[in-house]
Amino acid sequence: MNRLQEIQTADPFPHYDAELRRMREHLSGLDLAGWNAASHCQGWSVKDVLAHLAAGEAYNQACLDGTLRELSFSGGIDAWNARAVAERRDRTPGEVMEEWAKRQADVRERWGRLGADARIPTSVGLYPLRLQVRHLAQEYATHADDIGVPVPDQEREARVRWRCAFGLFARREEGRPLEVRVDDGGVVLKGNHELDMDSFLAFLTERPQHLADARRRQRVEALLRDRT
Repeated sequence: MNRLQEIQTADPFPHYDAELRRMREHLSGLDLAGWNAASHCQGWSVKDVLAHLAAGEAYNQACLDGTLRELSFSGGIDAWNARAVAERRDRTPGEVMEEWAKRQADVRERWGRLGADARIPTSVGLYPLRLQVRHLAQEYATHADDIGVPVPDQEREARVRWRCAFGLFARREEGRPLEVRVDDGGVVLKGNHELDMDSFLAFLTERPQHLADARRRQRVEALLRDRT
């Protein structure tokens, strides 16, 4: 089975559940300084990132409840995200955590009852739940990296590879396909730009700030500028 077939047919929940498990464990151990620490999302603290995720779960609930029309996306998705974070700024970390955990548990339980073969209403119309779960697994993984959630060494390589494979799928889905050659050591982009897998993931997710090495980070930043 190739990667495209796997994305479209395999069980998406193991990757999603693994990201949620690591996220919960990490957040449960934070003190106030940890919650207030800056994330890799410009202008957002760790608590702000979780506020964004809580709002995302409210969206997921609205998809399942058939109440998407009650959500206001005026100003676009960035404005909606900004409002969602601002609305939760006065809440304590515990309150934001409680909201997120309750909403996320509800969504996961209902997704499980529907099964991955279901189709659900979304902002872009009826959409395969299997792919929706994969999108959310990717989002949670990206935001986990934004706030420094640890990933065990033995899980890192497989995590990077499924995320890169889904990132390529998502770009194709959006009408922005990439011409790449993937081998065991990394990726070659059109124009013979060679990247290791971590750098390629940073390119796909537009998160060069996730790369600790300055030269690798600057290389991805330059590639992103060239493709905007």
